[in-house]
Amino acid sequence: MNAEIERYLAEVRTALPALDLRAVKVRTFGGSKAMADVIVPLIASGEKTGTFALEWEFADDPARAPKQDELYVVTDFEGHPVLLYRISHVETVAFEEIGPRHVAVEGPNARDVGVWRNIHWPYWGGMLKARGEEPSMRMPVIFQQFTVLHRRAAG
Repeated sequence: MNAEIERYLAEVRTALPALDLRAVKVRTFGGSKAMADVIVPLIASGEKTGTFALEWEFADDPARAPKQDELYVVTDFEGHPVLLYRISHVETVAFEEIGPRHVAVEGPNARDVGVWRNIHWPYWGGMLKARGEEPSMRMPVIFQQFTVLHRRAAG
């Protein structure tokens, strides 16, 4: 972890001294700055309370797959820490079985199953095709819900 993230974790330790921060992971959202600039503020505001990943993303190292109770520092696209969340629920679901209960965690513009599929099918399909694989309606999706525990102080 870089020094800025370490300073942020020190801020979290002061605010939440009982929280065990020994195994914190770091991540951002979106494949571009433009997407991160939309998604990260939705998480910080509490409008987006979950996310999705394809199971194959962790095939090379299954230990990296998200698990309940894990802590994540979320950064903006440049790597500056914005918030800390805890995963409160993890469930593996086939792409075709993603339903209203799942997409309810998304930002306001992606809470419709059809819209969610229209966003994720081409995104994940492109990633899979780049690996020489084809997307499938049965491909396993890791559905995650999270709770924001701390937001970075302004400044």
